[in-house]
Amino acid sequence: MKMSKSMANILLLITSVFWGSGFVVTKIALDANVSAGLINFVRGLLFVVCILLFFYKKIVKMTFKDFKVGLIAGLLNFGGFITQTIGVIYTTPSNNAFISAAYVVIVPFLAWTIYGKKFQVKSLVSIIACLIGMVIMTGIMSEEITVNIGDVYTLICAFFYAGSIVYLGYSTSTTEFSVVAFMLAAVQTMGGFLFYLFVEHGHLSDINWSVAIVPLLYMGIICSFMGQTLQVLAQKHTSATSAGLIMMLESVFGSIFSIAFGFEPITLKLIVGGMIIMLSIILMEVEFKQVIVKNKEII
Repeated sequence: MKMSKSMANILLLITSVFWGSGFVVTKIALDANVSAGLINFVRGLLFVVCILLFFYKKIVKMTFKDFKVGLIAGLLNFGGFITQTIGVIYTTPSNNAFISAAYVVIVPFLAWTIYGKKFQVKSLVSIIACLIGMVIMTGIMSEEITVNIGDVYTLICAFFYAGSIVYLGYSTSTTEFSVVAFMLAAVQTMGGFLFYLFVEHGHLSDINWSVAIVPLLYMGIICSFMGQTLQVLAQKHTSATSAGLIMMLESVFGSIFSIAFGFEPITLKLIVGGMIIMLSIILMEVEFKQVIVKNKEII
């Protein structure tokens, strides 16, 4: 399937919207006493079912190479989720959000180190602007800066997420996207189940299922199946650095949905920080040479 970089980035933007909305529904599920491991297991299982319904014929033709690529992508993806979940238990939400966002800095360096992909000066400027936006949006500089075990887990999470983005961007170009998506779903399901069973000890009695069922369905079908399938498809046609910056908008959309559903008030720092992050992405995507040439032609 041929796709332009612009279309791929639009799909990643849609993915960011889906994942941003996931913050709200995850909060609702957690308030209904669904544990993090069980959430991951259920959304992974729904992901598996949906991907098989739509792409069964391609998945049954999976080669060993497809399996290996998908397995590595799945382990990196799940590693990011589980370390972030553990990290948020021991650190503040703003620390967790800001340190997790460090993947946007790690991505171009990993791509350069592993795959020899050089990055442009504007990439560095965009990344710095994006981090400034995150600093403002999370308000982390107004808090007392401390480092604890939760922050360490969250930093590990950032490396997992960066590895996942880089790997999907540069190692899955010859692999069928639906097969990679299936492997993401399978690893998410198995990892969530094991974490739920052995770490959280499998308690179901306190869950308010009447409240939890809709958020769980939404996370499995919209956030996981649609969101991650679009991500895998789109990353075959754009750079890892662009993908990392665009998916950073997940936090901005998360704040927008959180405000819309009454979980937090709208504040100046959210508006300013969000705008700076969006501007950093625009800066990354604008081809200045083409703009200069067009202006010269007009003159």
